Amino acid sequence: MAIVTLADTKAQLGISADDTRDDTELLGYVDAAAAAVEKETGRVVERRTFTDQVLVGRPRRTILLPHVPVAELISLVSVDGYAWDVSAGAAVVDADSGAVTVVTGPPLSGTLVAVYEAGPAVVAPNDRLAALIIIQHLWQTQRGTMGIQLGGDSEGGYVPGRGFAIPRRAQELLANQLPGVA
Repeated sequence: MAIVTLADTKAQLGISADDTRDDTELLGYVDAAAAAVEKETGRVVERRTFTDQVLVGRPRRTILLPHVPVAELISLVSVDGYAWDVSAGAAVVDADSGAVTVVTGPPLSGTLVAVYEAGPAVVAPNDRLAALIIIQHLWQTQRGTMGIQLGGDSEGGYVPGRGFAIPRRAQELLANQLPGVA
């Protein structure tokens, strides 16, 4: 599942659904926006399968997977050949932290290969909207259609230490919200 569809992208940019001239370029922008959203948030925003090698020094029962949230652990195998039966509950996964704890079988050690799905079942509305804003910003700046923006009120201006590709309003949609009273 993509963070946004090609149809969503065309609607955001005011491009007719029948106009296919820029489809390849637009799909590239969708991929780039998804990567930017994931980098900004530090989490997977569109569900997909990962295969990661995890190096474990001394034997232990728990490892951390690098891509969160973890939706499902598909397999966990040592390069030495031992496979934990994850379908039978040999391992427990904390989705938010990516912690995998084996509850049966030998402890984890050496080089492990974990295959798992990470990402939410449905893209969060703020992630989806931020992606569309990023795509629109990249499209307009590439096409030269943003015009001259002077002063500090520009939506897409340079933010020191942050770069130019992610407009401020997209950054605000992606910011971690602190708990509190409204």
